[in-house]
Amino acid sequence: MRIRPKTRTQIHLILAITLFWMACGAFLALYKCVTYDTISHKFIFMVPQYLALGPFVLINLIGPIIGGLVGGSVLVLVLNEKLNKKSYWFYLLVNFLFFFAFIFILNMAVTYFFYYKDDISNADRPVHEAIQLLLFNPYAIRNIATWLIIAWLTFQGLKIYEKYGPGTLVSMLMGRYHRPHEVPRVFMFLDLSNSTPIAEQLGHVRFFELLRDFFFDITDPILNSRGEIYQYVGDEIVVSWPLKKAVSENPHCIACFFRIEEAVDQRKQYYRQKYGLLPQFKAAVHKGTAVVGEVGVIKKEIVYSGDILNTTARMMEQCKLLDQKLIISREIVEMVSRKKLGNYALDPLGDMSLRGKVHKIGLYGVRRI
Repeated sequence: MRIRPKTRTQIHLILAITLFWMACGAFLALYKCVTYDTISHKFIFMVPQYLALGPFVLINLIGPIIGGLVGGSVLVLVLNEKLNKKSYWFYLLVNFLFFFAFIFILNMAVTYFFYYKDDISNADRPVHEAIQLLLFNPYAIRNIATWLIIAWLTFQGLKIYEKYGPGTLVSMLMGRYHRPHEVPRVFMFLDLSNSTPIAEQLGHVRFFELLRDFFFDITDPILNSRGEIYQYVGDEIVVSWPLKKAVSENPHCIACFFRIEEAVDQRKQYYRQKYGLLPQFKAAVHKGTAVVGEVGVIKKEIVYSGDILNTTARMMEQCKLLDQKLIISREIVEMVSRKKLGNYALDPLGDMSLRGKVHKIGLYGVRRI
């Protein structure tokens, strides 16, 4: 069974959260072994609970593994999806309540089965002993507080990841954007049609809500087409692909537009009830070489520049003039095999001089058949 790109990304996120929690668990386990000896006035390494180091570390990894897999899955697949449109503080509160309850229960279960099961069973008052050891024990309180901080760092890291997008954050941390360099890319500029009259009709706040809903609904089709969201510019979104991802298996850079059409059409009742209209849009797709690098001092951004972006923007202007929803360049047609274009019809639009361009570029309208 083939996994969708978005699902694959979510699985990678859950695994990354699990590995992060495991690393934190291993570090905390070793940290607990370091204690200060008041007699010798030196720090000594001593494993608690009279255990060997290996079993002690493994016990301290059980909680992080369960927490990373279960908690990470709930965070990525449920909370982050369902609460995406809610306010930040509501998102933060729900995440805090979930992780507090989850960590509290998980901490009690692990410490009971591996540390205090015999002590509680053999106590004269088992319930009282369980409350003292599992709830009011300073070790338990410190453990829960520590893992709540780790959980907070986890969903803050998830927000940072979402800002930069899949792949970009890792590349940035590895220093790939520190110096500008050329990369071959495919870009798609997608623009909301008739945005000015729509904004006048709805007002600025409701028009912004429309944009937010629209961009939210088209994110899955973009990710499932292996595209990377480069930036939002007003009512426009810029998507890019590495060359291999743009045409692997099928022409994702072309199919993306029609997948977006399907996603918006499935939500047409929602849009018409809330805004009294169904968003219409146009797009242009072009291939070329761009320069990518990190710019800024106080606020840094990953920026693509080059003739390809200017050309794609000029191509999109032709959509309205030529009454086309999707226009692609000759370079895209040459890159995609005819076999992969089986579901799409190409309408030659001729070699056209685009504003600001010296050389003419071949344009094609695309429609589904």
